[in-house]
Amino acid sequence: MPVGDRLAGERRKQGKSIAQVVSATNIMARLIEALEAGRYDELPSPAYVRGYIQAYAKFLGMPSAPLLKEYEDDLGVGKPRTRLEEMPERTVVATHDQLHAIPSGTLLAIIAALVAIGLVLWLVGSVLNRSDAPLPIPPATATNTVEPTSAAPGVTTDTVPGTATVDAAAPTSDSAAPTGASFVLKVSVADGAASWLRVTVDGLQAYEGTLAGGQTKEWTVTKDAEVRIGKPSNVTVTRDGTIVEPKAVNGIGVITLDSATP
Repeated sequence: MPVGDRLAGERRKQGKSIAQVVSATNIMARLIEALEAGRYDELPSPAYVRGYIQAYAKFLGMPSAPLLKEYEDDLGVGKPRTRLEEMPERTVVATHDQLHAIPSGTLLAIIAALVAIGLVLWLVGSVLNRSDAPLPIPPATATNTVEPTSAAPGVTTDTVPGTATVDAAAPTSDSAAPTGASFVLKVSVADGAASWLRVTVDGLQAYEGTLAGGQTKEWTVTKDAEVRIGKPSNVTVTRDGTIVEPKAVNGIGVITLDSATP
């Protein structure tokens, strides 16, 4: 009797369904049906079919050796074989938990990849989050902003939003006449560095922002000027070409100049 007929007959005799066989052996229903019907062309390689027969026989409580020999006869294999009864039974069909298990090598590779990605993201975030902004400073007394525009050497023409153009070198209508000679204030940032700056010239805010390395700004001062520096070590301030050193105030550098004092 073909091995499939014997398995199917014993299953029906025990009143068990194909679904129960599937649940117990993890063999797909279509493969069990093909095995019982002897449709070997619908089954995988003989090595897998032998595993199916072993698992199926074990579920039904049948010895697997005679069934395996019957299967060999069904295939027409004529090679002499060792006694299957003396061979220990082992199931070659993966159990349910093995079907979904991740190999340890693959798991370690996934963990290593996640760690590497996390390190890269951390490094990128550290670079992007670097800030040159200084510590909080008291608010400026002047609210108008003067942006330097092109002008003759030594003279800065600034525009106050909402007002007419103002020449920083000349006194405004509401300011007193200069008490001394005007001077040129120049601010330079070292190459490859940067620093936040706030510059007030003759009572008006002339500049506030971060100046990049290699950049230079200058103004002509008629009365007084104040320079606040986020990173004093990156910035050089000169008055008519003479370097002026800042004083540390609340964690930032501060320089105060006036035309009356050389």
